[in-house]
Amino acid sequence: MNVDTLLELYTAGKRDFSCFDLRRVDLSEIDLSGAILSKAELAGANLNGANLKGVKLSEANLTGATLWRTDLSNATLYKAILSRAILIKANLSSVDLRDTLLNRADLRLTNLTGANLSGANLTGTDLRYAQLKLVELTGVDLSQACIVGASIQDSLLYDYDENN
Repeated sequence: MNVDTLLELYTAGKRDFSCFDLRRVDLSEIDLSGAILSKAELAGANLNGANLKGVKLSEANLTGATLWRTDLSNATLYKAILSRAILIKANLSSVDLRDTLLNRADLRLTNLTGANLSGANLTGTDLRYAQLKLVELTGVDLSQACIVGASIQDSLLYDYDENN
């Protein structure tokens, strides 16, 4: 699917784009707030500066996607794959990231305030200077993750794994 078709459908009121193939598509600065992209293929997609507030991305594949300054606040990314994704300065506040694969992702300066990362795989993830206030981190794998300068105030770190 190309960007023009996607925007036409979205403008016409369609919100369910589950299972759509959007690999390597340039969706930078797009507004898809409230859309349903569950199980969508977004590997390598450019979502820089996109408005994805409240988007449903459960089980979506965003491997290697670029989401620089993307607003994903209140989105659902349950069991999504974000391996090697670039999320620098993204807004992930109040996001459901349970059981998500974020290994080797770049989350520098990302706002994760109030996010639920229970069971997430953050192996080798770069979290330098990220905001992790009030984050649920139960069962998270933080092995080889870089958390230098990250703010982890009032976050629940029960049963996390940093030595896998």
